[in-house]
Amino acid sequence: MKTFVILSLLIFVVAPAFNFESDNDGTIVKISNGQIQGHILKSAEGTDYYAFQEIPFAEPPIGKNRFRLPQEPKNWEGVLNTTKNTKVCYQGNYYPNLTKTEDCLYLNVYTPVQPGSNNTLPVLFWIHGGGFNWGSGTYDDYGPKYLMGHGIVVVSTNYRLNAFGFATTEDDVIPGNLGMKDVQLALRWVNKNIRQFGGNPNQVIIAGESCGSMGVGMLLMGPWSDGVELFHGAIMESSSQLGGVYQKNARENAFKLGKLVNSSFSSEDSNDLLDTLQRASTENIYKAGVSYGTVTEKTGDFSFPPLQSFMDKNFKNIPVIIGINSEEWIRFALTRNDTLLEELDNDPSLLVSPNINMSPKNRTIAGTLLKKVYTTKRFSEDFGAYIRWASDNDFSTPTGKQVELAADTVPYYLYQFSYKGELGGVLVQIL
Repeated sequence: MKTFVILSLLIFVVAPAFNFESDNDGTIVKISNGQIQGHILKSAEGTDYYAFQEIPFAEPPIGKNRFRLPQEPKNWEGVLNTTKNTKVCYQGNYYPNLTKTEDCLYLNVYTPVQPGSNNTLPVLFWIHGGGFNWGSGTYDDYGPKYLMGHGIVVVSTNYRLNAFGFATTEDDVIPGNLGMKDVQLALRWVNKNIRQFGGNPNQVIIAGESCGSMGVGMLLMGPWSDGVELFHGAIMESSSQLGGVYQKNARENAFKLGKLVNSSFSSEDSNDLLDTLQRASTENIYKAGVSYGTVTEKTGDFSFPPLQSFMDKNFKNIPVIIGINSEEWIRFALTRNDTLLEELDNDPSLLVSPNINMSPKNRTIAGTLLKKVYTTKRFSEDFGAYIRWASDNDFSTPTGKQVELAADTVPYYLYQFSYKGELGGVLVQIL
C-alpha cells in the first residue's frame, strides 16, 4: 500500500502549485541525452523541492520497437519540458485525464536539493503495483511531498503493462517480462544520471507494492547488471515473487493473441507472430483480453532466472525490508464475488495452490482441512474467513516463505502493518 513507503523509509533510515523559476535556479538540468526543464513544488512541510516529470528513459516502444527489448533514448536538441505527467502505459479507463499510450516509457525524479549541487542523497526507486495490467508512476499516484523532508531523492517509473509488457513467444523474438526489462533500463538511467539531481548512484533502494513488490523480488534474483550494482537495498510491500502472477502456457497465449487481432493468422512461427502484432492496432491488442503475467525465462540477454534460483539461495546479498498488511484482501470486500465463494465452498481443492503436486483426491482432502483452519461455515456465510484465507494465500504465505529462504543469508526485516481507524465499524459490518 502507498502509505507503507513512508513507514518503510523511516525504518530503513536510510511529498501543488506549479511555479516556474528562472533558468539558473536549478530547474534546468543537463543529463546524458540532453537538457530538461523541471519546476519547483512544495513539500508537505512547505519547503521547496525540484520535480522533473516524464523524462524519457527509453525510445518509444512503438512500430518496430513494439514487443521488443527497450532501447536507450536518442539525444534531443534544446530543452525538454519535464513539468507534468501526461502519459500512462496503455490500459483500461483508470486515468481519464491522462493519455493512455504505448509511448509511455518515462520516469519522474523528485529531489529536495538543488540539482547540480554536491549533495549525494540516498535514492528511492519506486515500482508501482497494479497486477502488471494497470497503474503508473505518475505524480497523482505517487507524489513525493511527504518524503521530501527525509533527505532522499525519489524516482518513480512507468513500464509496459498487460500484453504490451508481458506477452511472449518464450524465445528471443518476443522476449518475456518486457515490462520488467523496462524497469531494468530505468535503473540503468538512474545509475547514469542521478548524480545530476543530488542522488547517490551507490545508495539506491528499490521499492514496490503488490506486483511492484514482485518486481523487486525478481530484480533480487537477477544477475543481469553486467557487474554494475544498480541497487543496494530493497523494500517489498504486500507481495513476493514467490507468489507472483506467473503465466502458464505463455507462448500459447501469445499465439492466441495473434489470432484474436487477425482472424486469418495461422502461423506457428514467432517472427510471423511478431509481424502480425506489430501491424495490429493498440486498441485491438488490448481489447483481445488475454491474461498476462511474468514468466520464467530460458534464453535472452538480461533474462530473469527461474524461481528455483531463489530456492537455491541465488539472490543479491543486500538488506531487504519486507512485509504485509493485516487482512490485505479486505480492500476487495466491497466487490464481493459470490460466484467465486460458491465455487470455493463446493470444491475445497481450489484452496490448495496449483503449484503443489497432489492427486485430485489428496488435493480435496487438503483443501477441506485447510478451510477448517479459517471456518467451519461456508465462505458465503463467513466472508471474513474468506478474506483471511485469501490474505494468507496471496500475501502472507509467499512473504513468509521468502523470509524463511533468505533470512539466514541476507539481512531481512519483516513487518506487519495493522491499523484500526474510523472505518473499523463499517468493516466489522461487512465481515
